[in-house]
Amino acid sequence: IGPIMSNEYPPLTPKLSDFINGHERVLYVAFGGRFFTTVENNNKILQSLVEVINNNMVDGVIWALSQTSKDDFSPTLNLNDGSQVQTSSILNNKHPHIHITSFAPQFAVLNHTNTKLFFSHGGAGSTHESLFTGTPMLVLPIGGDQMGNADKLKSIGIALSLDKFALEVNDIINKMNILLNDEDVKKNVERMKYLAKINSKRKYRAADLIEYVLLRNDLNKGSDQELKEFIPADTRMGFMRGNNYDVYVTILFIILGII
Repeated sequence: IGPIMSNEYPPLTPKLSDFINGHERVLYVAFGGRFFTTVENNNKILQSLVEVINNNMVDGVIWALSQTSKDDFSPTLNLNDGSQVQTSSILNNKHPHIHITSFAPQFAVLNHTNTKLFFSHGGAGSTHESLFTGTPMLVLPIGGDQMGNADKLKSIGIALSLDKFALEVNDIINKMNILLNDEDVKKNVERMKYLAKINSKRKYRAADLIEYVLLRNDLNKGSDQELKEFIPADTRMGFMRGNNYDVYVTILFIILGII
């Protein structure tokens, strides 16, 4: 069962709607509400966002920068081409193609056709929404279950991961390029999107089963009778039939009879 998705999600704000509709290849960045890292890593993340725009890999970036203070960045960034940019102008939304916000309705952003890549910490909620919307992920796990989530997403071919202790701008750029252009990634994303949409419907089946068990217990108060209807058929049929050994024996006798 799962991912378990809500029936309703907050829509895009007017500002975000204008921004995302005005950019055809959007990178969405969000690391959750408890993301804390070093000033050096913050600089590398921000520089990578500028670099991928300058390299025309994406034409817009939305960064939901909820907890990280604007003081947690160096005043300037040195770009790969030797130029410098002021971080304050970017963080104060003076860059025409980077939108910094304290909150973004994540599902609405990911579900927009113009969003092409999700740069995330790899939390469970973000992972489920990425799968459901068919958005490849670049994962920077910070702690908890995020490392395991990153490994699982990589194993099914829809994500690549980074190491917070060895974060490098060029590594971020190269992995974004792979996720945006690799045909196998695109196929895997579509495959997992389809499966996620199917499996998300099973929450109704789960709710029905829970209600049935509660009803049955209410009807059979004081009884220790098992839920026989949930016992697998092979268990009820016995060892021989449950493992198809009776079929194998029959086939063996037929073969011996022919010989």
